[in-house]
Amino acid sequence: MLTISAMLVSLPAVTAHDPAWQVPTWTYVSISPEVVGVGQTVVVVFWQNLVPPTANGAYGDRWDFYVDVTKPDNSEQTLGPYTSDPVGGGYTIYTPDQVGTYTFVARFPGKILDNSPGGMSPSGTYSGSAMAEASNVTEFLGDYFLPSESEAMTLTVQQEQLQPYQETPLPTGYWTRPIYGANRDWWKVAGNWLGGAAQTYGPTNPFGYGSAPDSAHILWSRPYWDGGLMDTRFGSTQYYTGRSYESFSGPNIILNGKVYYRVSTPPRYGWYCIDLYSGETIYFQNTTGTTELAGPNVRNELAGFDNSGGLNYGYPSFGQIYNYESPNQHGGLPYLWVTSTGKPGTWDMLDAFTGNYICSFANVSASGTNVYGKDGSILYYRINNNRLTVWNTSEVIYNRWDWSTIGGNSYWMWRPYLNHTFDGNTGFSLNVSVPDLPGSIRAVREGEFIIGGTTGSSYGTPIEDGVMWALSLKPGEEGTLLWSKTFTPPQGLSENSLAHLQFSNRGLIMRDVDPEDGVFIFTMDMTRETWVYSLDTMQLLWKSDPEPELNFYGMSRDIYDGKLFTYGYSGVLTCYNIQTGEILWTWSAPYYGLNETPYQHTPLSLNVMADGKLYLTTNEHSPDTPLRRDGRLYCIDASSGELLFDILCWPGGSPIIADGRLVILDSFDNQIYCFGKGPSATTVAVKDDSVTKGESIMITGTVTDQTPDENAKGTPAISDESMTAWMEYLWHQGIMPEDAKGVTVKLYAIDPNDNYQNIGEVTSDIWGNYGKSWKPPVEGEYLIIAEFEGSAAYGDSSDSTYITVGPAVSAAQPIETEEPTAFALGTTELAIIAVAIIAAVGIVAFWMLRKRK
Repeated sequence: MLTISAMLVSLPAVTAHDPAWQVPTWTYVSISPEVVGVGQTVVVVFWQNLVPPTANGAYGDRWDFYVDVTKPDNSEQTLGPYTSDPVGGGYTIYTPDQVGTYTFVARFPGKILDNSPGGMSPSGTYSGSAMAEASNVTEFLGDYFLPSESEAMTLTVQQEQLQPYQETPLPTGYWTRPIYGANRDWWKVAGNWLGGAAQTYGPTNPFGYGSAPDSAHILWSRPYWDGGLMDTRFGSTQYYTGRSYESFSGPNIILNGKVYYRVSTPPRYGWYCIDLYSGETIYFQNTTGTTELAGPNVRNELAGFDNSGGLNYGYPSFGQIYNYESPNQHGGLPYLWVTSTGKPGTWDMLDAFTGNYICSFANVSASGTNVYGKDGSILYYRINNNRLTVWNTSEVIYNRWDWSTIGGNSYWMWRPYLNHTFDGNTGFSLNVSVPDLPGSIRAVREGEFIIGGTTGSSYGTPIEDGVMWALSLKPGEEGTLLWSKTFTPPQGLSENSLAHLQFSNRGLIMRDVDPEDGVFIFTMDMTRETWVYSLDTMQLLWKSDPEPELNFYGMSRDIYDGKLFTYGYSGVLTCYNIQTGEILWTWSAPYYGLNETPYQHTPLSLNVMADGKLYLTTNEHSPDTPLRRDGRLYCIDASSGELLFDILCWPGGSPIIADGRLVILDSFDNQIYCFGKGPSATTVAVKDDSVTKGESIMITGTVTDQTPDENAKGTPAISDESMTAWMEYLWHQGIMPEDAKGVTVKLYAIDPNDNYQNIGEVTSDIWGNYGKSWKPPVEGEYLIIAEFEGSAAYGDSSDSTYITVGPAVSAAQPIETEEPTAFALGTTELAIIAVAIIAAVGIVAFWMLRKRK
């Protein structure tokens, strides 16, 4: 079939019209905008009245165009040639450099149809044509489409610059998806958590895109499974957390405002899609089916414990946004991928919007180094038998179909057919020969290079040098050797070291190759040391002092923003300048309560790096119950080492970040929590809205939390410094922090003369109320405004009210009255009054004594 297709493409065009037709054409041009400032760009669009009759998606004939430009100084310039799209048009961007009038004429030089430059489609057939009356477009091969040129179009260029579109400012408060497409700058704060290789950015993994929270403010929670304390009969023992030898999975994908997670605590039976902004269930996919053992036998004697039967099929492993771009289609398509389907080597593609099945891939080649492609493709780079291959999920679907049964994508259309199983063997977008090179792939930068090599060996003598090499991935140069260098690795443990034999993973290990910072890194847990080498010179740049001793049980490191971070069971986070080894800062986790933990500092795990911040948690492989109460979620400023916030949390998996929210499963109560900036509401009122000049008024109001969860909506807005204690009170049944502070409210007024009156600032109390006395200075109507400018926990809010100030009351005049008539009390009258006073005193004394009893 391929041979026949090639012959069809290479055959000379034979005219179907005798003699060949000469077809008249009309060419057109348009300039946008018509008036522009000097140095600003315009779009020049040109087209012909006819679609190329043999155009067939990516194949067949195209028109060529030129654009002749006459400038204000009468100099001439020719742009092009430009090859049209399959419907006969094209465009170019032009920048005028003179003030005055420009003239543009588009020109079509004519063409004999011969299937160039696209050639015949692999199917050997045509589909679609502008000439609907033609039953077979091949009849136009050999016909001559005559030259033509457009009418002249003018462009006026002025000195004054046109103003660009007014962009909507980035959000500073609470926001949700979908993000309106006209708000183009909002890409800076938006981010998804797709999992896997998609969370790798250069040397940083896991990397969170977009904004990230810097407050302990909780937006919502929802139960993952039964959690917390159980029953009086069991004391302080908690429900099972799923952390001991289970295939535990907390929330692990966030895509377009939806959180996807599977239920991994036995019995494992399905997965959820919930709303990122409210925590409410959008849909649930039940994967209940035939149970299968986790291992080949009922009892795994080697492991020493029973395997748990589980329904481990059908849940999403990672997400994808495929950014498809062609002349016919533009934009992203969101998918979920199921890699555990119960069929070896088969993956399922799901629609991320509904969770419904789309299609399957058989013969998946998911071995090698996983890379999330620049267009969102799922890539696997592999070197084997001197061949460099790239397996590409998008290539499986695009332009690799069985033409005889379901057609193809060569028409610049993305069409993953429903209920179809594609052959993954067709999914290699690269397959080239490479030199015989030692070692394995260490780093991949798509479209640029691959770095690989060996670690060498320094356990005893002789020392074996390591090798580092780089291959090009530039288009047209794929597989070309760029360089190969040797280096001497650090001194490892002795050959006969018993510790080395028992704990080989504690020996010398090459951890990272970081081309962005020009380094590669070795560590050795046994001695808790780090060595950093130059990729340029292959020489040692610096070596660290030994880290704290508890890092023997796990010394981890991550790279972010030119810094190397080390941490582990010691509970100490150290930040190094990755190129010099200078310690920029250290931070130690606090000690929480006598006898709460055996550690001086609670062990640390760095889970996410995003938006200039580090998110760490306390973790343990198989924690006892009750859980230690030193478990917390920490947020650290990556530049300064400042603690931005922390809160009680024993993570049931790593936190994930999207759209400025952090989502984590807390094993203390088996609840999923979402942290982020929430909406606020401010009110303002005046008791008496009509006063006289010189009188004071009392301005009162409230500032409240308006997060969507009913547990928090309407509660007082609390300051950032009091937020952790307040959240633990509100969500964790903690002690109410009686010294918690509210937020600052700015009060001002616009007086009757439109003058600004600064009333002052006031802080709301623990009940969310505030108040301030103020004396309006002039008569008339006032607008009173209360404004909360927002914080790390809340977006801004404001409110207004009105008062009227009337004229001051004039001084009171004395009232003239007649002189009172004088009279004298006699003896009898005085006696009666005396008796009445004595009786009144007696009654008061009686009630006072009774009240004391």
